[in-house]
Amino acid sequence: MKNYLRGKNLWDVVESGSASSPIDAQKDAEALHIIQLSCAPNIFNEIKDFQTAHIAWNHLAKVCRSEFKIQPHIRHGVVSDNVREHKDLYKFVENGNWEGASSYLRDQPNAIFWAPSSGRTVLHVATIKGHITIVAGLVYLGKKQLIEMQDEDGNTALALAAAYTGNLNIARRFLNAEGGEELLGIENKEGEIPLLMAANSGCKIMTRYLFFHTPRHVMDDPHNRVLLMERCIQAHIFDVALTLLKSYEELPIESLRVLLDLARMTFGPFTNSPWKTTIFNFRSGTLVDLILAIMNMFRKFVESTMHSCGLKSKSRERHKNEFLQILRYYKDSVSKLNSSQLRKALMYDAMLEAAKHGNVEFINAMRKANHDLLLATDNHGRDILSYAVLHRRYYVFEFVLTLSENKDIINYTTDMFGNNLLHLAAHLVPLSDLNRIPSAAWQLQREIDWFKAVEEVVHVKCREAKNDEGKKPEEIFIETHKELMKDGEKLVKETAGTFAIVGVLVITVMFAAIFTVPGGLHQDTGLPIFIKDKQFTVFIVADTISLLASIFTVFIYIDLQTLNYTPTDFQGRLPTKIMSGFGCLSLSLVSMMIAFCAALGIVLQKSSLYKHIFVGVVILAPFSLRIPFSFSFYWRARRYIKLLFSGGLFSILWRFLPSAN
Repeated sequence: MKNYLRGKNLWDVVESGSASSPIDAQKDAEALHIIQLSCAPNIFNEIKDFQTAHIAWNHLAKVCRSEFKIQPHIRHGVVSDNVREHKDLYKFVENGNWEGASSYLRDQPNAIFWAPSSGRTVLHVATIKGHITIVAGLVYLGKKQLIEMQDEDGNTALALAAAYTGNLNIARRFLNAEGGEELLGIENKEGEIPLLMAANSGCKIMTRYLFFHTPRHVMDDPHNRVLLMERCIQAHIFDVALTLLKSYEELPIESLRVLLDLARMTFGPFTNSPWKTTIFNFRSGTLVDLILAIMNMFRKFVESTMHSCGLKSKSRERHKNEFLQILRYYKDSVSKLNSSQLRKALMYDAMLEAAKHGNVEFINAMRKANHDLLLATDNHGRDILSYAVLHRRYYVFEFVLTLSENKDIINYTTDMFGNNLLHLAAHLVPLSDLNRIPSAAWQLQREIDWFKAVEEVVHVKCREAKNDEGKKPEEIFIETHKELMKDGEKLVKETAGTFAIVGVLVITVMFAAIFTVPGGLHQDTGLPIFIKDKQFTVFIVADTISLLASIFTVFIYIDLQTLNYTPTDFQGRLPTKIMSGFGCLSLSLVSMMIAFCAALGIVLQKSSLYKHIFVGVVILAPFSLRIPFSFSFYWRARRYIKLLFSGGLFSILWRFLPSAN
């Protein structure tokens, strides 16, 4: 910014702060305007009333200095060359040698209060190093005078423990000493008390401990309460934040800015939410839906069992409940604010942040507090629904639609660039959301599904509407997803080639197995010796199924090499073929395993080892079956696995299984 102002020949008036001539006054107004335009809305609100660029610049420098100030690491130079006196004592303390330190202090007792230019006494050093025994000894010898000594930054030893080490045992030593609770109210040079420093560093246990010991008169300071609330929300220390809200019914309006942080919380879909997404539900009422429901019930049963056994942490559920309670407190406060107060509290920004992060509960709570918050828009004219579309927040999208009274008007709104909702849906998903999608092919399929889902909801005019650049939504989709389509095509072809090779190997093995049947052939007739054996029937059927499934797999993956790889292919044909080929290959491998077990049973039917092998196969079979039916993969591909069921591949296998048993 400084270089830009210098390039515009405006820096002199900003630096001097004087506008003696009309020309300087014009430069000052232009510089002030540039500075204000460069600030985010929350910072702009702080400098919008300033009359000169010099005052605005100094205010920004004061605000930003604390964020970009370079701080040395607390362990750097604990005992350095600047310790001219009592260096042996510092070495003893740093190395954890209490015997040497106590012997030294017996000879020179005043050395315990000496400090170098950094202001760090031996108690500071022992605290940084985490030597509890030495801290206890020094506190016993130095009493109140020692524990209240501050370093050059104004930090007591307790402040260092709270902000940097998080050592609760050392903190207890300080608070249990004479005058220990007074340490909780001592501020450093930046006006920070130990509790605020602990919350700022995210030390949850230390923050809870110091909060319940900090005297009431210290927390009566509104600045401390607001800052503590902000830092507890940012560090997810919800229990302390909730207790603070219950202890102080009225908080300053500045404390409402923590709602920005609450809006960014993401706990996933809430189980007690009254709405369910229907955009990607495929309810056909078939046998497959019943199977999916049973598998979902089994998955929930396993999760509940793990939860009851203590294998799954309960902290997430507790955080959700505390989060909802905090929302209820702030909902009552927000309901009492007028429009100007809502803007000052950044409530409209918080609603957009909630839509961006998919926080439906926040949007619902604030809507109940003030329905006008649903009309929040940013500087580009994008509202909550636009943010939900742009960031692929399905629950927010559907929830806002259910609240919209006139859907045609809302769904045809445009931003300042002429983009309607379908234009926004055509843009590539933000990079922050890509880590949830396993591959380029799956991502592109989801992008197409989302685009089609929004297309069905918006006004018909949106499909052919052009933005200010003269582009239709479909044109934007093809342009922004061009590289993704190339990556998806490359990935699919490589996967298809690999699976085709595996299919060819299975074909070779199973074709050869037909002519080398277990037990051999009769020399006079050429028929297999065990042709009337049930296990032999299982072997032949499983071998045939494996051979045919492998042939289908190779044909399917060869066909994948000839596709044009258009967006419609990624939505329909391509996923269907991938999952069909994957299902055929899985069926082939499972049938091959069955054929192997049957052949092994024929060869070893008179051996006692057969029983042990059978038990081993039964144990290993579920693990082999888990590969094609992995839950995470299954739920991503559930739409296309239904096609396999409808094609009858698994029904064929199911028909042969009773004879195999």
